[in-house]
Amino acid sequence: MPKWENNEVEELKRFYQENNVPSDRLVKDKDALDRFATEFNRRVKHTPNLTPKEIADQLFKLRKSGKLPRIRK
Repeated sequence: MPKWENNEVEELKRFYQENNVPSDRLVKDKDALDRFATEFNRRVKHTPNLTPKEIADQLFKLRKSGKLPRIRK
């Protein structure tokens, strides 16, 4: 698992909230997660690009620690 910088984690939380799709639903939809990952990688310019799985893992980690904004749909 890659090392996430603080600015990347903060941008992930912002982009997740902008995306307005709950994490469970996002990771279950492969196409949606792929699009999310592509756009997130454009924003943060992480090298090498983070995979959709790495991003999903970080989302779940943030959710479990109570640091992921709540989205209710």
